[in-house]
Amino acid sequence: MIIMKNNDIIEKILKLGTFLSFSALIVTVLLQVITRYFVPSVTLVWTEEGSRFLFKFAVAFGAPLAMKKEEFVNVDILLNLLSRKVRDIFEIIIHIMTIGLFAILFKESLGLVQLGQRQQSPTLGIPMSIAYSAITIASFFILIYGVINMYRYIQDFMKRGREA
Repeated sequence: MIIMKNNDIIEKILKLGTFLSFSALIVTVLLQVITRYFVPSVTLVWTEEGSRFLFKFAVAFGAPLAMKKEEFVNVDILLNLLSRKVRDIFEIIIHIMTIGLFAILFKESLGLVQLGQRQQSPTLGIPMSIAYSAITIASFFILIYGVINMYRYIQDFMKRGREA
């Protein structure tokens, strides 16, 4: 299936992005701590801002992977009290609401990225649109995985309906 093949490529890119940004975050924070305590004469003012940006990108690449595997935290006490059919309907509604939320977030983040083109970060001097693009990246890929998950969930729901 073509969705699965593209999905694997997307997953690899997201895993690589998560690994690289998180690794760079660790190195940046280590630099900050080492220079602060062992070389006080050296001040690396960019490390605080850099670590913030790297953390945003680690989350932006990692959150869609959680969506793909449906590993977000949820409270399902109420859902477990319902019958299977009613629970399935609620799950579909939840998927639709999640897709709607991230579609809105994606659309609005594009405006934020445009706004950030006219601003620069104080210590790194890079356009803020780069930092704001983390929201766009996360919402776009979460949206893709949300649609894929809903499609699969509806297929399973229909299959169970035919078997009943």
